[in-house]
Amino acid sequence: FWLGKWNAYDRLAKTPGTSVIESLYNGCGFRESWSEDGLTGGSINAYLAADGKWHQIWVDNRGGIREFVGGPDAQGRMVMIARFPSQRMPGRQVWDRMTFSKEPDGRVRQYSDASTDEGATWTPLYDNIYTRAD
Repeated sequence: FWLGKWNAYDRLAKTPGTSVIESLYNGCGFRESWSEDGLTGGSINAYLAADGKWHQIWVDNRGGIREFVGGPDAQGRMVMIARFPSQRMPGRQVWDRMTFSKEPDGRVRQYSDASTDEGATWTPLYDNIYTRAD
C-alpha cells in the first residue's frame, strides 16, 4: 500500500516533504527516498524469514543511521522500533518507534514517537500524512 510517489506533511511540525517508495529485488524488499527542507535520507526495507520480522536501515544527510525491526500489529499497522544509545543521557537507550497505517481514504500515516524509559512513556516526534503524488 506504500509503493509510489508521495507528498507528505508533518502534522506536528507543519513541514512538507516528498517520498518515493519503490519495490526491489522481485518484491523481496523496497527502498524509500525522503526529502524535506534540510533533510534528505532513505531506507532499505526487507522481510527476514529467519526471525519473521521486517528490517529497515535508515541513513540521512545529518549523519543519522537507525536500524528498525518490527512487523504488523493486531490492528494491521506496521510497527517498527530502533534502539540506540542516547547522546543526551549517557547510559540510557532511546527507543524510536514508527507506526505506519493505511487510512480509509488511501492516504498513509507514519507516526513516530520515542521513549527513554524502555517503553513506559512515549514522546511524539512526528506525524506524517502521505498523499499520492503519482
